[in-house]
Amino acid sequence: MPITAVRTSTFLADTVILIRIEINDNITDPITRPSGEKLCITSYPKRSVTYPIVTVVDRGIIDYKKGGMASTVSYHTLGIEIRIWARNVKERDELAQAIYDRFRTRQVTFSATEKMHDYKVSGMENIDEPGEQGIKSKIFNIQFMEIMGE
Repeated sequence: MPITAVRTSTFLADTVILIRIEINDNITDPITRPSGEKLCITSYPKRSVTYPIVTVVDRGIIDYKKGGMASTVSYHTLGIEIRIWARNVKERDELAQAIYDRFRTRQVTFSATEKMHDYKVSGMENIDEPGEQGIKSKIFNIQFMEIMGE
């Protein structure tokens, strides 16, 4: 069964998977990949990859609030790191802009369909390996608030 919304019992994994799906389905890959390889993956690669790639990693719960004294509802704010790894600065920045624009224009429907509310960008940072041949990367930190109940 494909994941289409965040479930209470699996909200950490569901959020990361939904973001990966959103990127793979809606961001144009600048290269033709070998069969089975995707632009966006949900962990740091342990094997050789074809750049550019995008990784999505959960950074844990940033905030937690109880829904009320006798309520089983809770509000969790989850941090997500999206990292673009590219061959050059132009490729890195173009992918980062495309991802930023997709999430910016989709923030209302994230709430309605996937149950991921209160989208925020908490920062972007360039982290490049030295030298002209070094991998260029950008870390894009976002947050979603998710309402959990029974």
